[in-house]
Amino acid sequence: MSRAKRTVSVAIGSLVTALALVAAGCGGGDDGDTLKIVSDLPLQGSNLVQTEQMVQAIEYVLEQADNKAGDYDIEFESFDDAIASTGNWDEAKCAENGRTYADDEDIVAVIGTYNSGCAGIIIPILNEAGVAMISPANTAVGLTHAGPGSSPGEPEKYYPTGERNYVRVVASDDFQGGVGAQYMMNELGVTKVFILDDKEQYGKGVADAFEIEAREIGLEVAGHVGWDKDAPNYTALMTQIRSTGADGIYIGGVEPNNGGQLQRDKVSILGDNDQVKVMATDGFVTTAWFDDAGVENVEGAFGTAPTRPADQLTASGQEFLEGFREVIGEETPLQVYTLYAASATQAILDAIARSDGSRADVIAKMFETDMETVVGPMSFNADGDPAGGTQHLFLGQDGAWVWQQELTLQ
Repeated sequence: MSRAKRTVSVAIGSLVTALALVAAGCGGGDDGDTLKIVSDLPLQGSNLVQTEQMVQAIEYVLEQADNKAGDYDIEFESFDDAIASTGNWDEAKCAENGRTYADDEDIVAVIGTYNSGCAGIIIPILNEAGVAMISPANTAVGLTHAGPGSSPGEPEKYYPTGERNYVRVVASDDFQGGVGAQYMMNELGVTKVFILDDKEQYGKGVADAFEIEAREIGLEVAGHVGWDKDAPNYTALMTQIRSTGADGIYIGGVEPNNGGQLQRDKVSILGDNDQVKVMATDGFVTTAWFDDAGVENVEGAFGTAPTRPADQLTASGQEFLEGFREVIGEETPLQVYTLYAASATQAILDAIARSDGSRADVIAKMFETDMETVVGPMSFNADGDPAGGTQHLFLGQDGAWVWQQELTLQ
């Protein structure tokens, strides 16, 4: 995709005005040095609809700030962590990208990643190089703290220096899995649930968190297996689930891992989403699932995401979105993580503006963030998690994800 600047001649209100004033009035030196930030996202396959829009949001925030942060000129480059053969993020590509960022001394911050598994590879590389990393979308628990769904050695193994260099602007999966289990039992009336995960760090982590909470509250777990993303179909798996008598399925993972085929076979064998309830994690709350599975097969499915929908934004956020729609088009669906890419960009520009321009000080200032962004107030705890993170419930309806309510862990 083109990385050319887009000219947008629209005023977007107090949020970006305030950001520009911060950028103009604060910062390190006064010598006009150029610093570089990059994004690291999978720009191929079915992720592309989401991630291309995230890059557009990053570019839009930069353009509104005149590509400045305080006294520093900001250069931006978008990197792809996916490979053509799979259309998904790739371990070797993530490691290669991480080394590139570490070796380029002009790079002071990375916006990314989209996939938590890729983050687990890049974070320690950047930690040793002392480069700030801020994610709009990573939700795996163990990237920042130990908890339901984390693995032994997490999060310490990601921070070989003993210091933190990573934050995220979305809540972690221990909340997502927990509220999912509570909602399926208490609101959807599910009595026996079968849990699926895509075997990746994010998908298994959130599914494990769901299972822990399900057992805690008395929701019977009929089984928990990982699906093979390369399988031609899932009829045998769905037949297995049918034999358990499960009246609900929880899916943890990302839609590009053959989520379309998984859902088609679910409906074919088990019936529609009223007969056997389906709840999926935020990796499925994209327009791609409707495209790959068929609108009729996603109808009535529920999804959770740690992201606030556009119609729940503050007035300043709405003003931002009005301007951004001039870029993407009025009728283009807004993807679930787009505004969080904008928020991450605003936060890192603010940190750079308050810093002396060094990698170390950008990290320090990033952890001191306390500002209003497009998605609301943003600050981070010592682990790198956002203060006051929430989860949101969506319903698949007529080919779109329709927001239902904000969820909190009881």
